[in-house]
Amino acid sequence: MTAPATVLTPATAAALSPTPQQELLNLLAGKMVSAVVCVLARVGVADLLADGPREVADLAAATGCDPEMLYRFLRCAAGAGVFAEQTDGRFALTPTADLLRSDAPGSVRHLAYLYGEESVWNCFGSAIDTLRTGQPAGPALRGGQGWFDYMETAHGGEYAEVFHKAMTGVSNRADQVAKDFDFSRFRHVADIGGGQGRLLSAILTEQPELRGTLFDTASAVAGAAPVLAGQGVADRVECVVGDFFESVPSGPDAYVMKAILHDWSDEDSVRILTSIRTAIGDNSEARVLLVESVVAELNEWHFAKAMDIAMGVSLGGKERNRAQWAALLAQAGFELVEVTRTAPPHSVVEARPI
Repeated sequence: MTAPATVLTPATAAALSPTPQQELLNLLAGKMVSAVVCVLARVGVADLLADGPREVADLAAATGCDPEMLYRFLRCAAGAGVFAEQTDGRFALTPTADLLRSDAPGSVRHLAYLYGEESVWNCFGSAIDTLRTGQPAGPALRGGQGWFDYMETAHGGEYAEVFHKAMTGVSNRADQVAKDFDFSRFRHVADIGGGQGRLLSAILTEQPELRGTLFDTASAVAGAAPVLAGQGVADRVECVVGDFFESVPSGPDAYVMKAILHDWSDEDSVRILTSIRTAIGDNSEARVLLVESVVAELNEWHFAKAMDIAMGVSLGGKERNRAQWAALLAQAGFELVEVTRTAPPHSVVEARPI
């Protein structure tokens, strides 16, 4: 027999709706849930549940965690829809938790791992200093180093590997970028700061006549071979190691950068763009294509508005709206041509040399 449906009167429904205070408390609790997800990603719980639900004692033994505390962490995550606690006491994956598996398409495991890194996490505890001074808190937490220098050596180089895997993992949006933007008008695309080549691979897969150059640091390019080979584009890609503050390869007629400039201040971003402008020379047909967030105006919610704070407190970077992108590009000798929306939160900001 089917149980009768529960009918809520308008008054009851209103009483059960979160009050402004409850909504604010939920927002404040976000850091607690985030911390839970970050450490569960780090110990690899989702990978252990790939074949089905398991008891907490088994998971604790496999991860080297305290059983009672692991249960409490999993219970918290399950309350937010990440993992599911079953009536028999076992925990299982949910569609959200599945994305914490290392091998899941669009995996965010390494990104969550990265967000929980000590200096990244502690930047938010020093956010008041950034608010007052305008300067990032991150360098002081990293012995005066910027993030990219720090990650190459900190924790035995562990976080350089984590970072590059994180960027590759969330680049599942790369396929959508390659479809949404018309790359067919180019002959040679350079992906500047392209990591392990996930975006470049997607572009070349979509446009089989294109050639590509993957340009990044040695630690990034070192992991590119399996990505390029897996996409069947290795024979059309030249991998180049370098520093985009100094110079970038000349010759391509399209220079792509995905989620690079938001890491950097306006001054540093102009230096990077100037390197590209120098490489372009007098080729008026060349284009710069920035796959970045374009911050929404006024009160519209946009993920970039939160990421902007993370960039500000940790790295000294920033997210930008359309006018800010246009002004930044102009300082390096480019004119903003068009903004094409693609997989959220990104757009393709197209610019030409002037």
